[in-house]
Amino acid sequence: MRRAAFLLAVGLMVAPSASAQLPTVRYGAVPAYANADINAALGTWRQLRQSDRYGFATYAGFLIANPGWPGETNMRLNAEKAMRIGEHGPTVLAFFGQKAPTTGNGHAQLAMALQAAGRSAEAASAARSAWAAGDLGPEHEQQLYARLGGIFTAADHERRVDGLLFAKKPTDAQRFVGLATPARQPALAARIAMQLRTADAEQRFSQVAGLVGLDAGLLMDRLRYLRAAGSEQAARSLAARPHAFSIRPGDPDRFYEMLLALANGAYRDRQYVTAYNIARQVDDAFPAGTDIAAQPLGIRDKYTSLTWLAGTTALDRNAKPLDAIALFDRYARGGKSLQVLTKGSYWAGRAALAAGQAGTAASYFQRAAAYPELFYGQLALERTGRNVPAPGHAAAVAPNDPARAFFNSNPLVRATRLLDQQGQRQDQALFVRALAESLTDNNQRALAVEMGRQTGRDDLPVWVARAARNNGSMFYVRQAFPVHALAQRASLPSVVNGITRQESSFDRTAVSHAGARGMMQLMPGTAQEQAGKMGYGYDYGRLTSDPAYNVMLGSAYFQRLLNIWGGNVPLAVASYNAGAGNVRKWINANGDPRGNVDVLKWIEAIPFTETKGYVQRVIENSVVYDSLNPSPTPQSAMHVSRYLGKSRPG
Repeated sequence: MRRAAFLLAVGLMVAPSASAQLPTVRYGAVPAYANADINAALGTWRQLRQSDRYGFATYAGFLIANPGWPGETNMRLNAEKAMRIGEHGPTVLAFFGQKAPTTGNGHAQLAMALQAAGRSAEAASAARSAWAAGDLGPEHEQQLYARLGGIFTAADHERRVDGLLFAKKPTDAQRFVGLATPARQPALAARIAMQLRTADAEQRFSQVAGLVGLDAGLLMDRLRYLRAAGSEQAARSLAARPHAFSIRPGDPDRFYEMLLALANGAYRDRQYVTAYNIARQVDDAFPAGTDIAAQPLGIRDKYTSLTWLAGTTALDRNAKPLDAIALFDRYARGGKSLQVLTKGSYWAGRAALAAGQAGTAASYFQRAAAYPELFYGQLALERTGRNVPAPGHAAAVAPNDPARAFFNSNPLVRATRLLDQQGQRQDQALFVRALAESLTDNNQRALAVEMGRQTGRDDLPVWVARAARNNGSMFYVRQAFPVHALAQRASLPSVVNGITRQESSFDRTAVSHAGARGMMQLMPGTAQEQAGKMGYGYDYGRLTSDPAYNVMLGSAYFQRLLNIWGGNVPLAVASYNAGAGNVRKWINANGDPRGNVDVLKWIEAIPFTETKGYVQRVIENSVVYDSLNPSPTPQSAMHVSRYLGKSRPG
């Protein structure tokens, strides 16, 4: 029997309870959810993604055979949580051969499987990762220590204490303090005392207070201690002091979360120097030269939030444009997506202009302008006096026969086509997104565009282009910008198409978690009100079955918002997403962008992250739609600024 078949059969035969049983497979049979049987795989997928009650081997068997299917992240997490002592070693190795563990228990099981396979060096590395994890459970901890405890040094035990303390488990951490080096024990003991708020916590900290700028964990627990005591200002002042860690944070994600909370609080209270000094020291959490873009999403997100806060504060509040250049550059390099790259590059250019460095500014604007699909790339093009080019045609990419055969053999492609045949459009939408995320070159992306046309999924090319952009690539093709005929009757057809692209990606059956429906994602109450104002009958079902009905109501509703705001596109678009009431609050708080307020800074100050991105995405979409449907008047190099209501380019 082949190894893969054995692993999958094992996966099917293990389940935690009778109520959670999947169909079992006889030893040696072809598994029911092997890739040869996509229909059966879809049935299993539906069961696994809806429950966290299956055993590790059940999840692992499916995921080993079907990597990249929708819901994979949650299923993998459920698999790691379900791991028990003594899981089948080859299954563990195959499972983590696809993606590294994300939990302490996962690292522990991998270490023991590697040891059993005779891969000692890799086992030691995995064991150390498990030992440093704050979420390593007691059973796995005991088993790991019994099997591989002999490799652990005092430094490993120090990382164990650090991980437990970052996870706020001081009682567990106490058990290992005595195994640390004598030099580290006082600081670790002080951290435990502060977490437990013992009577001698202040005394213990005073004995090691001189180390707080060198030991990130000690700083973290002192900040927690001060905040818990209501001493927020003291915590901000301490975080703002210069530090140069020789002992870096065991959990950079939690450490950044603390810095971000303190820096944001200081900024809200107009303590701009304090906010800047907290946020600007973000790089100290990692060794010099670390590629933040390669870190997990949570770390990247908080890193870019901190560098953005530091950069904008340096530029706008502290008159430090030279510092702002470097901080915006770090922001640009701290994410994976082209949105982060273009935004950071554009603002580095703005900071360079403020510093009187025109040449440096030009280089940053050129870097952003390389991506004409994106909001800040379009603004950078304006700065360089160039128009936004129209996207090309996917047919210009000509995949050869081997590329086509590879694409057609992709289980995600086969599942997407089968769901189309079955009329399972909601499930198919999940596979459309998963397929888009899985594609790594433009040949495969062009074939996905072709499949979108064949299956009537106008949203597939949109998701393909979006996924490419989010992963640092460009797939700028006109098929990624569908249109609806009814939108052409609107006063601003490109904006209506831009809203539709952002709302539903042109999926006529889309339904959001909040209940918004159809192409323009109308809430039923809003749709009913708008239908009444127009003298049309309201039909709930037509919101998702009749795109023309949905776009008719949605475009009319947007026109109402446009009228409310005197034709101002950013305010109308923000209202479409967040409601006019919220927009009025933001105008009261941050000024009116129709006046002397910098509209770009106003958009960036929107407190709803979703709405901030929404406004930028809709406007960038609108500019591209204009390039595809040019007016008789030649396009101006100030195209995006006209939508923004700006009188100066870029």
